[in-house]
Amino acid sequence: MTKSEEAKSKYQGIFVAACTPMKEDYALDLPRIGTCIEYLVSGGLRTGTGVYVALGAGGEQMHLSTEERKAVAEAAVNASAGRLPVFVGISHQSTRTSVELAQHAEKIGADGLQVEPPWYFASTADDAFEYFRAISESVSLGLTAYNTFWTCGFDMDLSFVERLAELENVVGLKWSSSNDSELVAVLSACRDRFNIVCNFHGAFVASSFILGARGYVSQAANFAPRTNLRILEALRAREYEQATHLYMASEEVYNRALAEVIREGITGEGNFIKACMPLVGIPCGPARLPLRHPPAWFVDRVRRMIDSVGELRLAAS
Repeated sequence: MTKSEEAKSKYQGIFVAACTPMKEDYALDLPRIGTCIEYLVSGGLRTGTGVYVALGAGGEQMHLSTEERKAVAEAAVNASAGRLPVFVGISHQSTRTSVELAQHAEKIGADGLQVEPPWYFASTADDAFEYFRAISESVSLGLTAYNTFWTCGFDMDLSFVERLAELENVVGLKWSSSNDSELVAVLSACRDRFNIVCNFHGAFVASSFILGARGYVSQAANFAPRTNLRILEALRAREYEQATHLYMASEEVYNRALAEVIREGITGEGNFIKACMPLVGIPCGPARLPLRHPPAWFVDRVRRMIDSVGELRLAAS
């Protein structure tokens, strides 16, 4: 099995949008990455049921230097020790830097890469394709394409995804779309060529599994892995109603609270995750500015959600 084939086989389950722990002075807290991974592994997330996504948006990749990103990636790979696949976010405005980060991730033994088109300048389809091709040709590691239309100004469609299928090392899609027709078309047409992970929420998660998705993205899995594992098990058993009810009682409570905070004027991702980590006894420090700490009611609502679904009771059993 090639490295890219192995990456594809591991690209399934619950995709933990991991935060990057920091000290109170905003320096990296690399040992705490190990603590976070141990919590996930003890909660049942391993190869086949989960993926640790280091240095995505939740990991504040855009606020870290290249050397810091390398240090975080290495700490995650070492802490996982092959138990929970580590996919490293290597996107950057510069193709050269992305290639450098991709080659470093392969060198340290990461399981795969997460790649979204560069941001700031709005990409065209050709711009984005050449970016993916340069990264794909620089490594033998499998990479996953992430459709971040809200940051790069380019929304992948079926024709673009079919072009990506020409690149041997592109093995997965982290998929959402602003167009419902394209959302369904890609899931239906590309489910065999790629392992597809659903990056939308609510009742659509069950629908995505019916159409062939192999996993879904979760911020809340950082502190509620056992609840998410129950959702995944129900989805895989085709118990879609049960999975949806549990998802709405847990993940969607978090997602709606997050949306409410954003409407109040505080945006981000890692800052929301970090605010909740002390609820399970793993403080991960502040997020780097300009990300701000969410209000107390947000954390309290998440605490009540964790209690209601029995996450801590499951952890203690």
